[in-house]
Amino acid sequence: MTATPRATKKPPVAARIVKVINPPKAQPEARGTRADPRKRVGIVLPTLEEGRNLQRLLPMLEDTFARHGIDGHLFVVDDNSRDGTDGIVRGFAREYGNITLIQRPGKLGIGSAYRLGFKHALRAGMDVIFEMDADLSHRPSYIPAFLECMERHDAGLVIGSRYCDNGGTRGWPLERRVISFVANVFTQLALGVSQTRDMTSGFRAYKSSTLGSIDYGVLTTNGYAWQIETLYRAHMGQSVIREIPILFHEREVGKSKLGYDDVKEFIIFLSKTLVRRLKLVVRHAAAARVQSTPRSR
Repeated sequence: MTATPRATKKPPVAARIVKVINPPKAQPEARGTRADPRKRVGIVLPTLEEGRNLQRLLPMLEDTFARHGIDGHLFVVDDNSRDGTDGIVRGFAREYGNITLIQRPGKLGIGSAYRLGFKHALRAGMDVIFEMDADLSHRPSYIPAFLECMERHDAGLVIGSRYCDNGGTRGWPLERRVISFVANVFTQLALGVSQTRDMTSGFRAYKSSTLGSIDYGVLTTNGYAWQIETLYRAHMGQSVIREIPILFHEREVGKSKLGYDDVKEFIIFLSKTLVRRLKLVVRHAAAARVQSTPRSR
């Protein structure tokens, strides 16, 4: 993504009113005793001026649910788009009945959008919760592969990877590929995570138990660095992490929402995490030397 200055300022706390339209009904039955044994799948879609893309994406998602027998629900978290996004989502919600629109008063960060969307999905009793872009970079056709991988490996987190075998990108110039590759290598070194080769992918599926085990109160990121911080928390929590190959498509409509503040937050989080890990290594090495040193009598 091309970094652009963040023009929208965060609204005052008193003005951060969230409206939830068509919330799903929570399942009162205990898991495993429902009449429908299928897992409930929630997909969280943060949006900002993505109306034209949603007109194509939402029917594609609904078609995927229908063709593969998926009990799916969509959670659209919109940051006060001015392109008619809310009207588009409301129309599809009336048509399909399984779409929740969560309206926020302004641009508050993609991380906070996912946090809010996950909260509503967990409250509604979703068993598996996806995050994915609303700009058609992530194609719904991969959703069954995510679910199959999660079931086969009992994974707590499945990542759609551009950098594993058969993964890739479409429409990216060489410069962007190089930047993305370097960012992923640096992230892997900083976090010490080896279960995936695509650390920054935003196409993921979490078990509800994995999300439930993450203490959102201790998370420090709010923008695109949210992806790597949640991955790190899942890794530290001993979740089984797997990846599947995906082909990432460059957006055709609209502009990237990645800003300079997002890049700065990304670098700061990685740097702090790397320093903490290095300090821990030094501390362990010093403790090992003390234990191995013969005591004088």
